[in-house]
Amino acid sequence: MKKTILIAMVAGLLFSSCRKDSDYVPYIGESHKLAYSTYEEQFTFIWKSISTGYVFWDVDSTDWDWVYEAFLPRFRALDQMHSAGKEVSIDSLTMMYGAIFGQMKDHHMSVVVQNLHPVAAEGNKLAVVSPGRSDVNNRDYYIESHTDEKVSIVSFLNGIEGEGYTVVEHESGRFSFKEESISSNVTYHYILFRLPDGRVVPYLWQSMAAFTPIIRSLGDTTEAGRGAELLDRWLRAIVDTPREQLAGIILDNRANSGGYQDDLDYLIGTFLNQPAMVMETRYKEGPGRLEYSQWTPYYVHPNKTYHRDIAAEGIPYVILCDINSISMGEIEPLCAKAVLPTAHTIGERTYGATGPLQPVSDINLNYGGPFGDNVNYYGHYIYTSTFEARVNGKVAEGIGHIPDQTVLRKDYGGSFKPQLDAAFDYIARH
Repeated sequence: MKKTILIAMVAGLLFSSCRKDSDYVPYIGESHKLAYSTYEEQFTFIWKSISTGYVFWDVDSTDWDWVYEAFLPRFRALDQMHSAGKEVSIDSLTMMYGAIFGQMKDHHMSVVVQNLHPVAAEGNKLAVVSPGRSDVNNRDYYIESHTDEKVSIVSFLNGIEGEGYTVVEHESGRFSFKEESISSNVTYHYILFRLPDGRVVPYLWQSMAAFTPIIRSLGDTTEAGRGAELLDRWLRAIVDTPREQLAGIILDNRANSGGYQDDLDYLIGTFLNQPAMVMETRYKEGPGRLEYSQWTPYYVHPNKTYHRDIAAEGIPYVILCDINSISMGEIEPLCAKAVLPTAHTIGERTYGATGPLQPVSDINLNYGGPFGDNVNYYGHYIYTSTFEARVNGKVAEGIGHIPDQTVLRKDYGGSFKPQLDAAFDYIARH
């Protein structure tokens, strides 16, 4: 966050008020009703919790001490307005928290803050800030149609034969599944394309990374079981098609909102002969901003059910990604590029939310991850990454995956076709 000269001078005057409370240690996972009733107290609690529990302080350039020094008087001014009988609008509160969090690195982050003294006529009493969405919406390759991208790409794929491609098989569906008491759904399109030379390309589009919970239902008569059959067809087309007939593979992660880390066992493990370290993760294990655990390697193992050594056979594996490839939707191409020699990525720089979120039961996660849960009860909800991840020694948070071959939808009137055309062209040349 940039500092103006004027605000930097104010910060100097308030420096001691920040340092006085520097030993505060919130217990991020604790559930209790917060005892604050003023905007100043609310801001102070949130600031201290982020100071302790934010996992990207090593790569985030935000001057967090300056934030406290600069914004504390502004929240005090809100309390004075309320005491004087003046209303505090949700827009003014949103603008302030947007200025505080808007440039932060964590692209998983969502900040929801309750207006303690809402304006009755407004109805809305929640200020909502998403640093990742703010960044993405301001990128020079962002286009308005990115907002309804999942719906648009489904329509595109439903009419794929009319786009001039030769389709041998096409099966799609929206499949519900339940994992650890959480119900969700995923949409897939499996297409077996044929190139002009007669070779085939198995293609899969996935609206989220839910390979693992779906495919474990293979053989069931459930809806998830039918989704598993579709995934099995894609994998079988990859591992069973003779080399002279298999031109390449396409995994389409455009508009993929993320999901399960174990999916790497299928989307990368299928092509491994031995375990491979695809990334490293670490978490906050103390209250200091730079008190981290050691980096822990994350390995993907060869898949026991499906296997093909695409590196030995020189089979290109193209992964399509774009601005709305989020979390596992972008970790997959990052990790594939790290360990698969024939992996090639095409599309746009991805969203930049690469920090894993899931809790691990055998480690102390008291100093990181989401806190606040029910905003109506606690007065705030801060959703932030639990882990920091790096691939090949680099942290991609706030940056995302930069594809090998950039093809921007904005350069083609928003069409999805040129990115797919680029995939077929690459495969045909390799």
